Amino acid sequence: MKVPRLALLWLILGWLFVVLYPDPSLLMRSISNIRHPDINAAAVQGIAAGLPDDPRLIEEAVLGRVIPYSYDWQVNSVPWYFPTTSEAVASQRGDCESRALVLASILKAKGIPYQLLMSFDHIWVDYPGKVENALENPGEVLAERVNGHLVWHWPSDFHIGAEIQAQIDMYWAPMPTERRLLLFGGVLFILLVNPLMVARRPRPAFHPTRRGRRPVATGSAPLARQ
Repeated sequence: MKVPRLALLWLILGWLFVVLYPDPSLLMRSISNIRHPDINAAAVQGIAAGLPDDPRLIEEAVLGRVIPYSYDWQVNSVPWYFPTTSEAVASQRGDCESRALVLASILKAKGIPYQLLMSFDHIWVDYPGKVENALENPGEVLAERVNGHLVWHWPSDFHIGAEIQAQIDMYWAPMPTERRLLLFGGVLFILLVNPLMVARRPRPAFHPTRRGRRPVATGSAPLARQ
């Protein structure tokens, strides 16, 4: 008996999910948080009180010392997690999602206008006087919040090669070695299920067919009549 290919595919996908998200609730919370980003002025009151009112200086402080950059693999042990502002402040490090939430929350606490913008691999905060760069400009925007809702549109500056490399750099390169070994080991085992089952299947015993033999005469044959 062989395991159907479709079943093997589902087993592989299930294994990938288990390795990447041992706690599935993290992924569920991330999806909810990205749909409704938590801009929480109360969570950053203490930080905001010690910062100037210039949004560019606030951004420099957030990116430089308030929330140093760290991949989600290093902070949450998963490839992607979209936190709340309180979680980002408690971790004191994080990737672009954490930094954007903290920055937007500080600007909100100080009454400075802001807007969250997203690309395929980045999220940032736009504000009056914001200086554009290669990652943060209108051509990169994939989604923006308008009247409390995400509005999606295809970015005008999109390059598939650069996008693939960015995904590798963010999700694959920082992945812990033991998780990579676990991932590949499980996939390899699933792919070997059918060959192993065939190898262990007992072979039927071989019984050669015996040809019948004519009986050998013990006496002399009768003489033919003359």
